[in-house]
Amino acid sequence: SRLGRRQLATLAPMVVASIADSDFNAAELMEFGFKNVGVVPVLIESQNLGVVPDATEMSRLRRAKSDGGSDWLFVGQVAPHKAQHDLVAALACYRRSYADSARLHIVGREMGGAYRDALVRFTHAIGLDGAVELPGSVPVEVLAAQYECADVFVCVSRHEGFCVPIIEAMARGVPVIAFDAAAVSGTLGDAGMLISRRDPAYVAAAVHELLTDDLARYQLIEAGRHRATLFDLEAARSAFRSAILAAVDSEEA
Repeated sequence: SRLGRRQLATLAPMVVASIADSDFNAAELMEFGFKNVGVVPVLIESQNLGVVPDATEMSRLRRAKSDGGSDWLFVGQVAPHKAQHDLVAALACYRRSYADSARLHIVGREMGGAYRDALVRFTHAIGLDGAVELPGSVPVEVLAAQYECADVFVCVSRHEGFCVPIIEAMARGVPVIAFDAAAVSGTLGDAGMLISRRDPAYVAAAVHELLTDDLARYQLIEAGRHRATLFDLEAARSAFRSAILAAVDSEEA
């Protein structure tokens, strides 16, 4: 990361225009001296949002849900800056204080095995064997089933440059609770519960509040569905065209 930031500073004088996928990342580019910085959201393939959930995975998840308890979901690379260990700790607090049958699904590829192994050991050490799933990277149909059966999407990442899974969750009607870090607030907007603290008891309380307030939950689901449409493929194409034209006009001027 340090090498990349040094290289950014070297590249800045050679670049006539640049594009970032969030206001947060655009601000970083401008700090390094980049000019004509446009913002274009990540291109999200709408077909992935409409894929039919895997039937076998749906059956498995529904069987677990029939025994009671809520399903928490986080999708993203299993890596320290995503802070999945804090999610596990929050689940432990939630099960101890509110409902002892809640489950956590952490879906995503691993950034090496060390952090995942530590996460598994931590889960075992605090007595959550069987309550936390780490399936790794999964086919899009299986991921769709995870979204379909989730009661809440919880993100406590320390850094996100955009966080596509937040959009995926909103598009599929899953309410989002997310820690206000890096680009998260720009992606979430006012369509989710943005929290200012990430300590486990606070996160657990936020999840409990959302899952027990039907009106708030409904309002966030509807707001999320609407916000997700702002990031569709055509909107991104339009933003990309606008950014390119603005850069060309700036150079010609």
